[in-house]
Amino acid sequence: MSRFSKFLLLFWSGLFLTGQPCLAQTLEQSRSSDQPGFDEQINVSFAAGLNSSINQAINEFKKIYPKARFVKESGGTLLLIRKITELNQLPDVVFVADSLAIKNKLIPEYADWYIKFYEDRIVLAYSERSKYTNEINSRNWYNILLRKDVRYGYANPNLAPVGYRTLMSWQLAGLYYNEKIGQMSIYDSLKNSCPKENILPDVAELLNLLESLSLDYAFVYESTAKQHNLKYVRLPEEIDLGNDELSDLYKQAKVELSTGKKTQKEILTGSPITFGLTILKGATNSKGAVEFVKFFLGPAGRKILDSNYQTMLNPPLAYNARNVPEELRQFISGEDIAAR
Repeated sequence: MSRFSKFLLLFWSGLFLTGQPCLAQTLEQSRSSDQPGFDEQINVSFAAGLNSSINQAINEFKKIYPKARFVKESGGTLLLIRKITELNQLPDVVFVADSLAIKNKLIPEYADWYIKFYEDRIVLAYSERSKYTNEINSRNWYNILLRKDVRYGYANPNLAPVGYRTLMSWQLAGLYYNEKIGQMSIYDSLKNSCPKENILPDVAELLNLLESLSLDYAFVYESTAKQHNLKYVRLPEEIDLGNDELSDLYKQAKVELSTGKKTQKEILTGSPITFGLTILKGATNSKGAVEFVKFFLGPAGRKILDSNYQTMLNPPLAYNARNVPEELRQFISGEDIAAR
C-alpha cells in the first residue's frame, strides 16, 4: 500500500471514530428536545404533609428527565389555595391535604377535575421525652393533655387541613367519650387550654417544636408521625377521621374558619381525610405537569408514597373523570366521585 493510501485510510478512520461521539451527542440532543414540556419549568405546590413524598418524586423524575426543571412551594393547603384564588399565583400542579378543597375552592374557575389518591388519619404524636408517656392511651389522652405541666399544639385550622381536622376530632371525642371536663365539653376544654403560640402555620413547624421538646404532644397525620419516627396514640376510628365507612358520623363535626376577610366565615363539615391533586386550567406548562402526575400516579410514585407510609388508593378516584387528561385515565377508577 502506498504512503498516500495509508494516509487516506488513517484520515477516514479517524474521521469516522471522532465522528461517533458527535453522532451520539446529536441523537441524545434530539431525544432531549423530544421530552414533553421541559422547555419550561414545572411549578408544583404541595401540602406540607407531602413534603417527603413530593420531593422524592421530583428527584426520581429528574433522573429520568434530566432537563426537567421545577419550582416548588410547600405549605398549608388553605394558604396555597388562597395564593391561587386571591393573588392569582398559579402553579401547574397542586397537591392538597383535603381533596374537597379543590372541589369547593378551585372548581370550576381554576380547575375542572381532581384525583383523590390517598387517605390518612389524625393521631396524637409525642417524643420519648414527653411527659406522662407511660400513662397516656386512647382512653385518657385528653385528660393527660389538660394537666397544667403538659404542652400540646396543633396546626392553624385557617391555613392547614390537619388543623381543622384536629378540632373536628376533638368534637367527635366529646360524642364518643360522652364526658365533660368540669362544666365544659372536651372540645372547649382542649381549645381554651392550648396557648396561641402552640398553634403553628403548618405541620412542618409543629414538628419542629415537638422534636425540640418545646411541645410534649402534637396532633398530626399518622404518616407524618411514622416518617419522623415519633411515638403516637392511635385514636378510636370514631374520632380520627380515617374510616370511609364512618362518613355519616364524621359529619356531626363542624368547624368555623376565617376566610381571611373580616366579615366572612366558612363552616366546614367533618369527612374522612383524603389527599388530592389537580392540574390547573391556567397551567403554563400543562404538558410537563401531565408527565409529572403520570409519573407520580404510576409504579414509581406508588413506591415512593409507600416508603413514606402514605399508601396510594388502588385505584385512585377522580371527580369529573371525563375532564381528567387522557394520559392519566389509565391510573384512575372508572367510577366518578361526582356521580355519588
